[in-house]
Amino acid sequence: MPLLLTNANRTHVGEIAKGKTLPSAKEFLLILFTFGLTVFAWIFFRAENLNHAITYIGKILSMSLFEIPRFNDMRNALILILIVAIFLIIEWNGRGERYSISNLGLKWKKPTRYFFLLLYYRCNILVWRERATVYIFSILNG
Repeated sequence: MPLLLTNANRTHVGEIAKGKTLPSAKEFLLILFTFGLTVFAWIFFRAENLNHAITYIGKILSMSLFEIPRFNDMRNALILILIVAIFLIIEWNGRGERYSISNLGLKWKKPTRYFFLLLYYRCNILVWRERATVYIFSILNG
């Protein structure tokens, strides 16, 4: 709130790592910090009440944070990780555009571009379907 009142809240609105392939260490840490704060804030918006949010945060910060995750189906876990990595690469490469995929494959032949876009949207549906979200929240709610 103080930044908003002093009009100093609009200092980092430009494109991250403009003209570079990767961000600097400082930029990368700022990205992680912003992402962490955003995800942390989501906990309070998703929780039924304040007590539920605090319990949820307690489970996140428990000793299980340092355990190696176990998956029932390792193949599906690896596919999910691969799809998310592909999304991150596409988002990073398209960070200067309004939509990250707007310039993706413009020099490709139309059938190839349309096939890739359909595959991209299909992967989005696979990753973000309701079952995946429920699964992720059920892990922490144990």
